[in-house]
Amino acid sequence: MTSSGSADGGLPGRIALFCFTSGLFALPFAGFLWASRAGDLTTHIEYAQRIRSFADISSPHFLFQVLLKALVPLGLSYDAAAVLLLGACYGGMALLLLRECQRRAIVLSPFHIAVVVPATLLASHIFLPTLGKPNLYLGYFAPVTYHNPTQQLAKLLAMWIVFDYCATFLKATSPSLRQAFGIGLLCVVSALAKPTFLLAFLPVVGIVLLVDLLRGRWPRAVAAGAGVIAPSVAVLLWQAYVAYGGESGGIAFDPFEVFSAGETLYKLPLSLALPLYVWVCSARAKAITADLRFTAALVVFGLVWTLGFVESNHVSDGNFAWAGQIVVFLAYTEAVLCLCTWPSGQRRTTVAWWLFGLHVVSGVIWFGASFRNDWPQLL
Repeated sequence: MTSSGSADGGLPGRIALFCFTSGLFALPFAGFLWASRAGDLTTHIEYAQRIRSFADISSPHFLFQVLLKALVPLGLSYDAAAVLLLGACYGGMALLLLRECQRRAIVLSPFHIAVVVPATLLASHIFLPTLGKPNLYLGYFAPVTYHNPTQQLAKLLAMWIVFDYCATFLKATSPSLRQAFGIGLLCVVSALAKPTFLLAFLPVVGIVLLVDLLRGRWPRAVAAGAGVIAPSVAVLLWQAYVAYGGESGGIAFDPFEVFSAGETLYKLPLSLALPLYVWVCSARAKAITADLRFTAALVVFGLVWTLGFVESNHVSDGNFAWAGQIVVFLAYTEAVLCLCTWPSGQRRTTVAWWLFGLHVVSGVIWFGASFRNDWPQLL
């Protein structure tokens, strides 16, 4: 793997990658529905079935349900529509990864595209030390959760947003308002899927905006504020009003209420093994890129929300865990993109690929667990 363009096979190659990845990741969602009707996936499907008009929409993040309602008239059952949609989310993520490789001039042979791209999406937290208990999920920061449908939409949109934002605001000298509003629109759609990613994304964007102001980059700061931050904040305020306006509850600062401090000490490094290694090696080589720095900041803010905050009326739901899970997923993708630029044969490169392999092995086991009807006992 080198840096000068990607041999993706053109349009036929991209179609093949999309279809292969979509089909591969449709399997665990189909298996989950076949093996067990308990869990978030079934709950979200049943919610979609109850929607007959806009008046039936009771939550401020309803994108998954609306997309199901759009697919069912094509002759699909709700279950089939859910499997098709969720598989397609991963096909879309594969295309975004390939596009980012081309944008960064990373060469991947057709073989590497077929292996590395799906493996990056399959890679999960390293739960192997607690596999015997079994403890495959609870306390970890899982980048893949097959039992929840909205995480898949949120991951697709988060990847799209971060790739486009970094290319537009961290590398381009004068982003246009049109580009900024395009990213802002993606942020609004992302909030309608699941708002937690924006809770990590917007503070980092705000920091970049302040730096731009201090350095006199006024056009870029104005574009980010008007095009990205303003629409995102507007939709989050509306969602907060819908979610908490009629209740006494809200968001509370309650550190380590959902994730215990003791478990976090070792489960967080196991969840972030590859990104941590890539960050350390890049820092030692003084090769921290703007993308890597931005992703690291996302992880920090995502973990602050995950570990520090709860919804006071729904503490046990652990809804802010989604912020941590999504930023960990983004850390994986950025780490692999960086790794693809490292020279082969070096010790650090070999170690990094072995760490990636451990994440993938864990991901394969987690993939297989979705086909078991006793999956709750593995958590």
